[in-house]
Amino acid sequence: MRQVNDGGGNVAYMLDTDDNSLRETKLYWTPERMAGAIPFRPKGLSIPGPEGAAGRATDPEPADLAKMPFCAVGKLFFTNYKSDYYASAAIYGERGFLLTAAHCVQDSESGSLYDRFLFKRCYDMEKFVEELTLKTVALKAAWVGAGDQMWGIDYSVAVLNGQSALKTPLKHGQGNTQKVRAIGYPSNCYNGERMVFIDGNPRPMGTDLWFIDGDKMEQGCSGGPWLDSNGIVVGLNSFSAWSPDYKINYGGGSPRFDENFESLYQYALTLM
Repeated sequence: MRQVNDGGGNVAYMLDTDDNSLRETKLYWTPERMAGAIPFRPKGLSIPGPEGAAGRATDPEPADLAKMPFCAVGKLFFTNYKSDYYASAAIYGERGFLLTAAHCVQDSESGSLYDRFLFKRCYDMEKFVEELTLKTVALKAAWVGAGDQMWGIDYSVAVLNGQSALKTPLKHGQGNTQKVRAIGYPSNCYNGERMVFIDGNPRPMGTDLWFIDGDKMEQGCSGGPWLDSNGIVVGLNSFSAWSPDYKINYGGGSPRFDENFESLYQYALTLM
């Protein structure tokens, strides 16, 4: 693996993509390993109960995988310290990158990059439309060591090995954040075996975060996209906010896709 830095706050990791490595990755993810993969759960935030909520989210509903935007979304399998995990991700942008959360790619404390990444688009009960491996992963350089500020840059953009068969990836651009649809594979819905979505009205949470009150999706949905009413990606499932005793999940949050994200996206375009 080779690491490069653009000097503008972005970093990229060139993964091992020789034929043997790719073959090993695909062979590793047997049906048994996929079924046993643990839904990835980052450390949550403890915040007071919602005040002045913009509106509670709808209950999770199963997605129609034959329709956009759902057919662009899937499960991302990976290993971390010899354990098998899964998260959510989506084919995104004009070049068909893979968008997911940074915490599903790299440990923010040690800097250790996870491995054996395999994306299964339209995953449903062990079935899927296609499987794709990753070539290069780009993140914000400040992700490692970000501490409490990590959630504001909790996104990554990966270059795929080859092109997805999907002709219309999720859209990149300036979106409307008044109402969004969040998508993913939370373990508390169908045991994470089926894609679901919720609709909600996000509210600002500080200067670099958005939050959907009442979003019931839990671990496993991390990395799944947030889209506005025009189908433009405006965020992703990043963190859950829990009561101090971790008995109440207040909802789910996302980093803002601001100029920092745009800088990362533009850098990823140079890595194709």
